[in-house]
Amino acid sequence: MAPSFKLVTLGCKVNQCESEELAAALAAMGLGRVDAGRDADICIVNTCAVTQRAAMQCRQAIRHEVSGNPHVRVIVTGCYAQTDPGALLRIAGVERVIGNDRKNQLPAVVAELIGADGACGCAGAAGPAEAGDRQPGHPAQHRTRAFLKIQDGCNSFCTYCIVPYARGRSRSIAPSAVLAAIAAFEAAGHREVVLTGIHIGRYGQDLDPAIDLYALLARILEARFSLRIRLSSIEPAELSDGIIGLMAENEVFCPHVHIPLQSGDDGILKAMHRPYDARQFADVVRRIRGAMPHAAIGSDVLVGFPGETAEAFANTRSLIESLPITYLHVFPFSRRPGTAAWHLPDRVDADIIKSRCAMLRTVGKRKKAEFCQSLTGTTTTVLIESKNDPRTGWSRGLSPHYQNVLIEDRCDLAENRLVDVRIVASRGESLIGRLIGVDGATV
Repeated sequence: MAPSFKLVTLGCKVNQCESEELAAALAAMGLGRVDAGRDADICIVNTCAVTQRAAMQCRQAIRHEVSGNPHVRVIVTGCYAQTDPGALLRIAGVERVIGNDRKNQLPAVVAELIGADGACGCAGAAGPAEAGDRQPGHPAQHRTRAFLKIQDGCNSFCTYCIVPYARGRSRSIAPSAVLAAIAAFEAAGHREVVLTGIHIGRYGQDLDPAIDLYALLARILEARFSLRIRLSSIEPAELSDGIIGLMAENEVFCPHVHIPLQSGDDGILKAMHRPYDARQFADVVRRIRGAMPHAAIGSDVLVGFPGETAEAFANTRSLIESLPITYLHVFPFSRRPGTAAWHLPDRVDADIIKSRCAMLRTVGKRKKAEFCQSLTGTTTTVLIESKNDPRTGWSRGLSPHYQNVLIEDRCDLAENRLVDVRIVASRGESLIGRLIGVDGATV
């Protein structure tokens, strides 16, 4: 019987991409993949280190796997493995710790463990990831949407952020490789590709010859793919009028933009080393809304950065309230060793941070409900996902606006189909749609 492996992935979509690339490589070696909840011979935990809570969740996930299957051989990789391998090596049951810069060695490490007689060494700390990342891998067959990493690393060094230390300098996949990967996803039957990376607004600036994200999107448009393209998070200063116009004028691009704010106070933004102020952020959001009236506009907010006074927080809340943002991801500030913010004075009390986070999450929930209500009466195309809604039994899918849609009175729609619906109601943070067509044909 072939050895089996399990992947436990925490953190961002880039980690998800890399886990699926690894899964394809291990499957090609003849290993069998098992799902969560089942025992495997090898368990690879792909970790996140963006906050203290994320690191804690990684440690919990590792201990859970070891306690559930004492015979499993655990390999830990990802950002936490890059930034603090010693903490992970101290967890009983961990056999190898492989940093981000060595992820492409994981298939060889797995082969070594499978062939070993039990004596396994441990990788030490690794330096920052550099060029030489794998090219995009094969699409994951169990997903309706595919995630394609077009860029990795970050040069910004925001004062609160550990990611540049975990991921290294910005580096990009060649445009030809991006187009080839999208073509492979299309051939495999995927109906949507999400272009993701750590800092996709920097795409192509490290290539020779250099290009930019707008040029890449234009080349994708020229290729006339039949699937839809979604962008992951992009910095506000890098969302040009050209990119906004391209998205607004071409239905292949989903009307959905996620732009991190972090703070609405100019003093805090400067202390964070963010390259914009509140006015510039507001201008980007309004330009998006002007070009795409029904676009979903999401944002990240970091609460409790050192020096965030009541007035500074009020500025953030006021800015968000004034803008057509449709959903929020709210995070409490987390001190990370090695970052500039680790040493900053004027820390905000934990209870105050918790209270402020709760206030902003309430604002975000209301804004999302208002956005869903605004879509009532519109028609849209929904990508049917694998599982029906557990409460109603209706077919469930995702709109181009990144909204969950339940198809009224239908429980028979096949996974990975594009269906045309008229939005007839909103229910909390979901939309209710009535089926009017399947793959372009009227029903």
